[in-house]
Amino acid sequence: MSCRTILIFPVLAFCLVWTACTALRTVDGASPEEVKKSELSKDDLWDQVKTLEKEKAVCQKQVADQAGALALMKSLHYDQQNDLAMANQIISELKQVIDDLNARLKELRETARKETPAEWSHGAFAKAWGTIMYAKSKTNIRTKRSVDSMLRGSLMPGQTVKADLLKDGWYAVFKITETDRSEKNALGYVHAPRLLGILPPEMAPEARKQEEPSGAYKKVKEIFSVAVKSIRHRVQPGGNEVLLVEFDRFYVPAVYNIDGDAPMIIMDVTRTSSMKKEWSEIRTDGKLIRKIRVTPNPEAGILRIVMNMTPDKDYDIKPTFYTGSDSKVYALEVTGVTPEK
Repeated sequence: MSCRTILIFPVLAFCLVWTACTALRTVDGASPEEVKKSELSKDDLWDQVKTLEKEKAVCQKQVADQAGALALMKSLHYDQQNDLAMANQIISELKQVIDDLNARLKELRETARKETPAEWSHGAFAKAWGTIMYAKSKTNIRTKRSVDSMLRGSLMPGQTVKADLLKDGWYAVFKITETDRSEKNALGYVHAPRLLGILPPEMAPEARKQEEPSGAYKKVKEIFSVAVKSIRHRVQPGGNEVLLVEFDRFYVPAVYNIDGDAPMIIMDVTRTSSMKKEWSEIRTDGKLIRKIRVTPNPEAGILRIVMNMTPDKDYDIKPTFYTGSDSKVYALEVTGVTPEK
């Protein structure tokens, strides 16, 4: 019995020593991170996980912001390229229009010399100016473009004149037979709203019997003719209003404004016979332009677009021309400004 006890003690001592060595070897072979983790509690580990997740979210947001900024820069660059391409296209189209006009004008000159060689320079081109218009009521002819200037004469209702050289809302008026486009030959000056383009049947019907242009002059007139395809009114988000007039080619109409108790903005399109029934009176949904009326004058080849404006405001007018493959649009943006008192 004593022999067995003596043998058991050495065996137990060996096992204890072996276990201790194994434990020490495991601790000695572990990395510092593993040792640190083994010393951390579950709460510490959970706090570290939450911190890492927050840092990850911040990094992801920074990456998303940088991606958005990059996309915006690409979009701006793309828009600039489109604007540049559009500008180049407009320049190219304008050059083409000029080249076509020069070529056609040269061809017509050659044709006209054969038809009427002696009268070409003083005949065909001498007629190609001015617009035949009539006085809607008795109208004063002034010596200057001002209501304060002296009277030079008057026009009776329905009396026709040749109107040209529009400036500051005043026409220089000439005799219908006048061929020299010079203000020294003018009868005087008439306020533009006093003249209209369509002569009613009851007013001097004989004055409407204008000689029909023929030969070289008719061909020259066709070069400068323009067709109005559409007339539209739009209200912009900021309250500004836009009149959109679509032409069949590049064309800039004459625009002037009339102040007073019944302010108006008037646009004259010359060398055209375009007119549609729905244009006679165009409804508007804005607060600046109250009504749009369109009046044609087929005999004189003029289309007058009158915008009746809201009183007690001043107006800024910004014209812009847009061109595309199938459309040429003249946009007149109107901004209302309350006058200072």
